[in-house]
Amino acid sequence: MTKLDIGCGQNKKNGFIGLDRVRMPGVDIVCDIDKEKIPLEDNSVDRVFSMHFMEHVSDLLVVMEEVWRVCRDGARVTIAVPYFTSVGAFRDPTHKQFFTYETFDHFTNTKKLPSFYSEAKFRIVKKRILFYPSNSNIYGKIRFIHMVPFQWIADFCPYFYEHSLLKLFSARDLYVELEVVKK
Repeated sequence: MTKLDIGCGQNKKNGFIGLDRVRMPGVDIVCDIDKEKIPLEDNSVDRVFSMHFMEHVSDLLVVMEEVWRVCRDGARVTIAVPYFTSVGAFRDPTHKQFFTYETFDHFTNTKKLPSFYSEAKFRIVKKRILFYPSNSNIYGKIRFIHMVPFQWIADFCPYFYEHSLLKLFSARDLYVELEVVKK
């Protein structure tokens, strides 16, 4: 089973092949995904993990197509990015992309949003607007306990939160689990 951690930096996920733009401890494959293809065969990856990397790419469509290319049908792709209302989305001058609850819907076959921009298709398995960092353990989540009511609203009524409450209570991250669809 081939597992790929895209944008791993020095925090590569255990059991994964680390891919990043810069050579550093933990990086197994140096690849600037904005400028070159991932040096893996088509349909060779079973699992992709990307924690706070997609906001740094120049062209999300190209990157998602490349992820789709290397993944086999049914592969799982887990992505965490700063939510567009988060200060973290804007404070880093290297961020080039911003994400809403519906950003990854453009890579599905739903009729709700245009999906003709890319041949890469995914099924959304899980999506969450998070008020705590997506890489937090339980102790990190406890620090954000005062946000529990808003986390509940965002979990059960994400569109209501995004269209009505986000000006009052900004979220921190968007967490998405996708399944690659090739057939």
